[in-house]
Amino acid sequence: MTKVGEGELQDAVRLWLSMASGLDCGVVSSVPNTVRDPRPDLVGIRHVGGELSGDFELVTALVRPSTKRFVSVAGETSAQRLQADRVYLACYTGEERFSESRIEVGLRLGIGLIRIDTDLNCHRDLAAPSANPIARTRHELLNQLGFASCQLCQVAFSCTTDEDTHAEAGSVFWNEIWADHYGRLRNESVYDRRYLCPDCVRNLKTLLSAPEIHP
Repeated sequence: MTKVGEGELQDAVRLWLSMASGLDCGVVSSVPNTVRDPRPDLVGIRHVGGELSGDFELVTALVRPSTKRFVSVAGETSAQRLQADRVYLACYTGEERFSESRIEVGLRLGIGLIRIDTDLNCHRDLAAPSANPIARTRHELLNQLGFASCQLCQVAFSCTTDEDTHAEAGSVFWNEIWADHYGRLRNESVYDRRYLCPDCVRNLKTLLSAPEIHP
């Protein structure tokens, strides 16, 4: 089987995650080395909310150049269900397809399987089911990518300032009273924080500036 570079494989999966014909993730990011185990190669943020609610899914992918040690790597992928809503294992298989036994492993471990062919096209042979991640670890992974979840509308948004695009920023609030009450102050500093997205900040400002209507 032709050997393909790790970077090329990750680029192929990154493209597929962002494509409408793939998972249509609005953001696909490589994962910093500071992220602790279980550590995926790629993380996508897929907005699944609608007109009446905001919601998103964290999608992770582990990318491998072959199906070698498949069961072990599938187990590593399954561990990412602790922090993501859907998890995928992407393998370069050339002209081959995933065998029935490997599909069975994927079904049992609750992971999706992506096959990368010789043209570096991605094919989803097994869709990932919805996981039930630990809320804390899900938020931690999101934050390590520079994103946060809005406390009001529940959408994911970038909580870093982009001076190039001059994008409108959200707001962060530090829960000092709450942290002090529950003994969560560290060196007299507060780390407990909550975020509001730019839309909610703007909407709240509009409500506060609206004239009162008396009956």
